[in-house]
Amino acid sequence: MPQQTATIFLATVSGNYREGFHRLAREYERAHAGVQVRVQVMPVNGYETWLRTQIPGAGDRAPDLFNANYAWGMYEKGLLVNLAPYLNRRNPYTGKAWIENLNPQFIEKFKTAGGVSFIPVDFVEIGFYYNASLFRRLSLQPPRTWEGMLALAERIRAAGYLPFAVPGNADSYWSGTVGWIVRFFTDAYTRQWVPLVMSRPGDWDYDPTRNANFRLNLNDPYNDSLVIINGERLLDAVRRRIIRFDDGRFAELYAHIKAFSRYWQRGFHGANSVTAYNLFLTQRAAILLEGSWLIGDLMQDMADLPPRARFEWGVFAVPPLTTSRFKVPPFRGVGGPGLVLGVVKKNPQQTARVIDFLMFLTSPQGAQILVDEAVRHRRTLSGPMLIPGVKMPPELQRYYRPFEGRGFEKLSFRGLMDEQESVWQWTVWAQRYMEGRVSLQEFLRRYQRLMEEAVPRVIAMQKLDMNPRTKDVPS
Repeated sequence: MPQQTATIFLATVSGNYREGFHRLAREYERAHAGVQVRVQVMPVNGYETWLRTQIPGAGDRAPDLFNANYAWGMYEKGLLVNLAPYLNRRNPYTGKAWIENLNPQFIEKFKTAGGVSFIPVDFVEIGFYYNASLFRRLSLQPPRTWEGMLALAERIRAAGYLPFAVPGNADSYWSGTVGWIVRFFTDAYTRQWVPLVMSRPGDWDYDPTRNANFRLNLNDPYNDSLVIINGERLLDAVRRRIIRFDDGRFAELYAHIKAFSRYWQRGFHGANSVTAYNLFLTQRAAILLEGSWLIGDLMQDMADLPPRARFEWGVFAVPPLTTSRFKVPPFRGVGGPGLVLGVVKKNPQQTARVIDFLMFLTSPQGAQILVDEAVRHRRTLSGPMLIPGVKMPPELQRYYRPFEGRGFEKLSFRGLMDEQESVWQWTVWAQRYMEGRVSLQEFLRRYQRLMEEAVPRVIAMQKLDMNPRTKDVPS
C-alpha cells in the first residue's frame, strides 16, 4: 500500500526569499519521505484578507505557516500555536535547544498575551544613507551628534547640494520618513514616563519577571524593552493630563524637528518615497533616511547606472541629540522583526510536523539557504538575520552594521495608541506646523486637544472598563 503523503503549506508574501523557500522545501522533502512542502508566494494586496478567511474556516486547507504580522488578533482567538513550549526542545538540525539558534530578545519582546505567536527570522531598521563620494569631496565625515549632522548639512547646502531628501506626503507621516522621525524623537523625550504607565502588582497583565525589578536606565537602549505597559494606565494619565502634549518637552521636540526640516528639499510635502530616493540616486541630495530593506535595491540600482553616474555610499545610525535641556537619551530604533512565521493550530500530528520544518528553516544551515538564494537571484534582503551563525556577504554585513544594537522604541506618539482618527488629525496639524501655517504654540494646543478627545474613542473601541486589574476582552 503506497505511503500517504502529508503536506506542509507555507503561504508567504516574502518574495525576496522565494527561491530559498523552494530549495528548503525540496531539501526537507528529500530527508522526510512522505512529506510534501508546498510553497505559495502571494502578493501583499489581499493577503491579510485571505488569511482572515482561510485560517478561521478553511480547516486542513488553511496554510500551516504564514507571515504572522498580517494576522494580529488571531493568536488571542486561539487559532495559532503557542510556540513557547517548543523553544527549549531539541532542534534535531542543530542538536541544541531551539531557542539557542534564535534571537531570545526579539522573541521575549514580541510575546503575545504571554505566549510566543511567531518566530522572527530577520529584522528591519532605519538609518541615514549618505553619498560617501560627495562627503569625501567636501572633506566630511559621518556625524557623531545630531547637532553635528545639522552643521554638516549647512556645509552641504553651501556647496550647492540638497542636504536631505525627505518625502512629506500623508503616507510619510504615518508609515514613512516623517513618522519615523517623530517616533524616535518622542520615544527619547518620553522614556521617563515608562514607570508611570507600566503594569503594577495586581494588574491583569503584570509579569514580575519583566516589571518587578525594573529601574529606568536611560543609558541602556534595551533597558525597558521587556517592560509591560498597561494601556489603561496610559489612557488614564492622558485623560487626567498627567501626560501632556503641550508642555516644554513637546515644544522642544517639535522645535528640533522643524529646525531639521529646514535642510529638506523645498516642497517636501508634495514628495513621496520614490521622489526622495531619486533625489539621492541622482546625487541632487546628499543624505536619505531609509530602511535596511533599501540596501539591496540601492546596490542593484548603482550597478545599473552608467559608470560616470555611480558613487560610493554608506550608512550611519541616527546620531544622538546632545543639547536638550531635558537631557534626553540617544535616539533608539523604530524597526522590528521583518519575516515572522506563525503556525496555524490544526491537529497535534500536523503541528509537530510543521514545527519540525520550522526548526529546519530556522537552523543556521536553513537560514543560510534563504540568504544564499536571495543573493544569488539578486533579491533584496529586508535586513540583518536573527539566526546566529548565518553569514552575510561582507559588503552586505558592512552596510548592515549601523542598523544593529539600536534598542527599541517604547512610548512614541503621533495619534493616541495609533487610533486612526487622532493620527489623521495629528497629520493635518503637524503638516500645517511644518509648513509655517500655524505657530508651535497653536500646534501644541491643537495636539493636546485632539489627544484628549481620542481617549474616549480608544476606550470605546477597545471596550475598556479603565480598571487595570481586570482583563477586558473585546466582543
